[in-house]
Amino acid sequence: MKKLYKIFYWILFCFAIILTIGSILSVLRNIDSQFLKVLDFARIQFFLSALIGLIIFLLINRSWGKYDYFMIAGFVATMTIQSFYLIHYTPIVPKKVPDATTDNVEDDRISLVLMNVKMKNKNAQPIIDQIREIEPDLFLAMEVNQWWNDQLKVIEKEYPYSRKVLNELTYGMSLYSKFPFKKININYLQNKNVPSFESIITLDNGKDIRLYTIHPVPPIHFEHLPDNEGQREIAMKKLGEKIENKELPTIVAGDINDVVWSYTDGLTGTNDKLLDVRIGRGFYNSFNAHNFLTRWPLDHVFVTKEFMLNKIERLPKTSSDHFGIYVELAL
Repeated sequence: MKKLYKIFYWILFCFAIILTIGSILSVLRNIDSQFLKVLDFARIQFFLSALIGLIIFLLINRSWGKYDYFMIAGFVATMTIQSFYLIHYTPIVPKKVPDATTDNVEDDRISLVLMNVKMKNKNAQPIIDQIREIEPDLFLAMEVNQWWNDQLKVIEKEYPYSRKVLNELTYGMSLYSKFPFKKININYLQNKNVPSFESIITLDNGKDIRLYTIHPVPPIHFEHLPDNEGQREIAMKKLGEKIENKELPTIVAGDINDVVWSYTDGLTGTNDKLLDVRIGRGFYNSFNAHNFLTRWPLDHVFVTKEFMLNKIERLPKTSSDHFGIYVELAL
């Protein structure tokens, strides 16, 4: 029994060292390394692993030796480093986007569902049923190809305004709206196969808002798909340049393939013009719906200061590998 305890002790000690080294390296997230980017994604997992490891150690420890303090220091260092990034998505910090009040009339509200439907997913009905149940004003679908376009035709009666760019490279995009488009442009910020939309939408009260819908490529290499390996978020930087020069109330929504961790300004260069609706509220992890061990927030909504938030919700699981994200905003 003593030998077994010793083996387990040293496994736990090595675990603490690995977590500490990984957390220190994760700070270097802007270096062009796929490995370091993965460490940036897994901050929640790092924090929870260190917390569980610390609790286990305190429960099994029989006496205190010099290596015990190293182990505790490792677990605490890991939690401290990760907390620096994660704390922004807890109620401990103030909300960047304030809560809506009862003074906001119905005509000043706009609701949005964004969802990566997963192109290879051949079960559209759960997603269609969810959209019909929620009835958002806007529905952004990503990874839309011709098959998905055919399936989503059934909601076009409820959404008389739409814009679509379809492809078979997992970067098709469709935007469905109950409000008319005053203008909608298709942009290719980084890659000719990766569209984004720039829309001006007129609400029922006659006010115009600007909506950018995006799905930039992830910072890794794909053999047969568009990739962003070694490139410093060119699409997000270009989007930031567009937003800097616009005056209308603005929403940015999409699967940005990045966890950001309170790093919006760094990605877009917008100098605190874009506000993350999740700050001060929660993580709302949207991917991976099939595996809770590798789950993090990839689908985001950012707004300018003219907006308040009435509701944000991670929707129930459907057939996709992403959860849908629902937000209701008020001007």
